[in-house]
Amino acid sequence: MIASERSEPPESDSRVAKDAAEATTGASFARGGSWTALGSVAPQLYTLLVSVVAARYLGPDGMGRQSYIAFATLTATMLLTGGLPTSLLRFVGEARGRGEPEALRGIVDRAWRIETGAAALGAAAFVAVGLLGAAPRSAWLLSAIVCAAGILHRIPNSVLWGAQRWREASIVLLVTGTLSTVATVLVLVAGGGIVGMFAVQAVLGVANLLWTGLLARRLLRELAPRRGPTGRLGREFIRYAGGASLGVILTLVVFRRSEFFFLERFSGDTQIALYSIAFAASTALVTVPQTIAGAISPAFATLFGAGATDRIRAGYSRALRLLLLSTLPVVAGALVLGPATLRLAYGSDYEGTGAVLLILLAPSPLIPLMGVSYSLLVGLGKIRFPLISGTIAAVVNIGLDLLLIPDHEAIGAALANSGAQVVAALIVVGYSCRLLGDVRWEPAAILRAMLASAGAGLAAWGALSALGGAAGVAAGVIVGSAVFALLAMVLRVVSPVDAQWLDELAGRRAGGLVGRVCRLSAGMPAR
Repeated sequence: MIASERSEPPESDSRVAKDAAEATTGASFARGGSWTALGSVAPQLYTLLVSVVAARYLGPDGMGRQSYIAFATLTATMLLTGGLPTSLLRFVGEARGRGEPEALRGIVDRAWRIETGAAALGAAAFVAVGLLGAAPRSAWLLSAIVCAAGILHRIPNSVLWGAQRWREASIVLLVTGTLSTVATVLVLVAGGGIVGMFAVQAVLGVANLLWTGLLARRLLRELAPRRGPTGRLGREFIRYAGGASLGVILTLVVFRRSEFFFLERFSGDTQIALYSIAFAASTALVTVPQTIAGAISPAFATLFGAGATDRIRAGYSRALRLLLLSTLPVVAGALVLGPATLRLAYGSDYEGTGAVLLILLAPSPLIPLMGVSYSLLVGLGKIRFPLISGTIAAVVNIGLDLLLIPDHEAIGAALANSGAQVVAALIVVGYSCRLLGDVRWEPAAILRAMLASAGAGLAAWGALSALGGAAGVAAGVIVGSAVFALLAMVLRVVSPVDAQWLDELAGRRAGGLVGRVCRLSAGMPAR
């Protein structure tokens, strides 16, 4: 049993642990998940907007070069932070659940020392690349600042997330993201090009770090007014971070556009641009459910620290069902309307993005399920199996990259990435369900949701075919949404147990309309 793998908190701290566990409820998670989703979906929308403007002003080759430098920056940031942010997030949650908050400050101080060295190393690497002749040189030099700020920012952000302070972390991202988007667009219009884009990122990255750092420092004073020994938690924090760091490498291969390396080797900047645009669009479509799934990790860790195994099982089961329900209609609409939308947004120079997008969308319903399963394993401190599954998926990904990209370019890259994601998702979700046991899927409701999503997709396709262009896309969204809402109530796509939970959580919103919709979608009488 899961509960047997943890020791009980000291008796003197049992009240603190109980309070933390009792505060971790469906309502608290829903509020936090909403803020987290907002703080993640907005940057994704900002990225798409900037990419549209950049595609117009930079052209396919310039767009590909900018995407490659940005990918290199992100890759370096993830490699040098490793699994330390994930470990920090997890142990902040467990320390609260166990009633040992005094250990937090020592753990966070240790994280700062490690990542300060990593930030210096990352900055030096990008400066060296720029000075050795990589073009455009100034963009690579500015990326040194972006990389260093990004590495350091992960520490205070993980503290906020681990303490379930999603609202504060999300507000920072929303404000700095908005400023960055406006500034980047203005720079591109003014002719600042690739260098101007990275200058904006450098300035806002530093601002993001300073703001989030201030919030985290204030929070630590509140949670841990006195510093205590880190003890067992400190040792486990480092050990878990080491294992999670291996997982970061595997994540980079399967989920972070590692195909860029192969496209640059076997193709060129234009194919990188096509793949980058389609990848960003497919990622944006599942940002909300995937972010909500990722936000569950500290809640699982807190409940694990308090020994609330039954609540973990119930929460995981419900998360699987509701995430799948929310993802299916979005993916169905994207399959129909996505290619036309990209043609309208980016122009004829990027015609090839449509086929790439369709391939990348194929595994999308599984991605949020994998995200919540990974959050469960992080919360429970399980690190070995994600490494095994990630290794398998990475081998599949690289093998398919070498097999498909030389002849099929961006389409081959999409096939390789989608295949690896399907493998990873099936393994992680299957293991997590077996680990908990007695996971309730409600398969009949899921089947009905699939039928409703397919009907909505067909309706959207009819509207697009009839009108075409921007009017067809807009009509497809409206008609598809209306048809899904109707079919959801007719087919009863929500299970009664989930409808009851949703009604209790948010049924009174919008004058009781939310509750009535939830109950009708489950075939329950409206009240």
